Amino acid sequence: MLLAVKLRLAMFGIPVSNDPKNTDDMMLTFIIEKVTNHIKNQTNLYSIPDGLREIAIDMVVGEFLYTKKSMGLLNIDSLNFEVMVKQVQDGDTNTVFAVEEGMSLENQFNHFLSYLQHPNADFAKYRVLTW
Repeated sequence: MLLAVKLRLAMFGIPVSNDPKNTDDMMLTFIIEKVTNHIKNQTNLYSIPDGLREIAIDMVVGEFLYTKKSMGLLNIDSLNFEVMVKQVQDGDTNTVFAVEEGMSLENQFNHFLSYLQHPNADFAKYRVLTW
């Protein structure tokens, strides 16, 4: 999953350092384990189902960007929000990003993070009962 996460970050123009002194790989590995365990705990499964793979990747990317921003290691001023999606609709769920002209980069970034982190993800379809 690490390679898929790095490719997803590259899609957004966010570089991941390969420098051994940089902690990006270590941070990503930790976040992958965290998200994987979260999904496995929510579903009571031993692995992430194929239908949740892309959700898991986005959750890792969202956590990574949130952590980097919180630690002051991410300059959101350098991000280009023009290439990012303005609206995503999936069934009856509709998420809109940066539709206001006056919306600050910080607000645009926070909306985008919320989308990536899937805070209200429903794993009911994949949930199994345990005894």
